[in-house]
Amino acid sequence: MPPGAKLSIQVHYIEGKATQADPDVQQRLSDLMAGLGHLPGFLGADLLSSPAQPELVLLESRWAGDVPALDIPVGCKSWAFTVTESWTPPTQA
Repeated sequence: MPPGAKLSIQVHYIEGKATQADPDVQQRLSDLMAGLGHLPGFLGADLLSSPAQPELVLLESRWAGDVPALDIPVGCKSWAFTVTESWTPPTQA
């Protein structure tokens, strides 16, 4: 990357919902997350759940550049966002 060039970061989400017919969506997304590390541009990932929506599971991953083609589990949906602005709190002394 040339000096002064800005790195494009994308955040990708895969949403799954546990149902009686598919109670293992959290495990499937966890397994998918475990395999992301070898892909080019991978920066990190988190598996998210909420007590307010216990059936909902989100796999959030961050990528330098475009998100590679991922195998989205059946019954899940996904979308990617380009980071247009970020803020980090100042370091505390």
